[in-house]
Amino acid sequence: MTSPRPAGPADSSPNRFAARAVDLGAVKEAADARDRAKEEAVSGAPVALAAPVTAESFEQDLVVRSTQVPVIVQLGSSRAPGSDEMSHAFASSALGQTEPASWVFRYVDVDTVPEIAQAFGVQSVPTVLALAAGRPLTSFEGVQPPEQTDRFISAVLQATAGKLPGLPSTGEPAGEEQSPADPRFTKAAEALDREDYVGAVALYDAVIDDVGAPAEAVSEAKAARATAVLLGRSADGSADDIDRMLLEGRRREAFDVLIDRMRTSAGDEKDAARTRLLGLFSLYDPADPEVIDARTRMASALF
Repeated sequence: MTSPRPAGPADSSPNRFAARAVDLGAVKEAADARDRAKEEAVSGAPVALAAPVTAESFEQDLVVRSTQVPVIVQLGSSRAPGSDEMSHAFASSALGQTEPASWVFRYVDVDTVPEIAQAFGVQSVPTVLALAAGRPLTSFEGVQPPEQTDRFISAVLQATAGKLPGLPSTGEPAGEEQSPADPRFTKAAEALDREDYVGAVALYDAVIDDVGAPAEAVSEAKAARATAVLLGRSADGSADDIDRMLLEGRRREAFDVLIDRMRTSAGDEKDAARTRLLGLFSLYDPADPEVIDARTRMASALF
């Protein structure tokens, strides 16, 4: 693997997508991204199933696109052995889909746009991430053969099945049937601005409990609610080391700490770690691959 080259001092990182840090801008802008996706659907412009990402296309290619379908992003470099071959394999898989396509592939050349690698917190290339509903789902580092990348794609599609609306149809007419943006997201963002975290959580809960809400909106509300809960704990001084890890985007590390605590303890301490884990799981989408993995490891640690 190869380390990405550092961006220059004048670089402006699109940091709403920092893979290992909670970005409040992403929470606030989620509704705007959804609106832009709907505007694109009205235009009927075809969507490239495999394409490079530039600093200018970052928002549309990753933020907006991931509100429609999963986006698999490879951050690579021709300097890294095997990087080009793996990106070609991903691109071939994306282009080989039957209509309607269920995911898209995007390639980031870290030598050309190092600021994007910085935004994702990438330490080495190639690194591959899966994004959905404006959030990183899972990732891996290093070159993998085509059979492994195909398994990765399948796992991402399984985890996101039924949760995103899909790509707009080419030539789709201007939509009287396009749903308006849910005003509860705007009100929740305003509550976050006021540091009214309880109010924001209540608004996200209203979306989650709304049986008529689109699956995309429910998924977005769950993700935003988790951030609001953690920010509330931090604001009132009740946040612990685990909460701070989560706020920094170190979710897997937080799960690992509690699972290790379960393995090495007994009695009340083990029960407390288990209860804490279950509480964390409730903050996130149960179909999230990291949550599924942590639940499996927690079950092993119980015995």
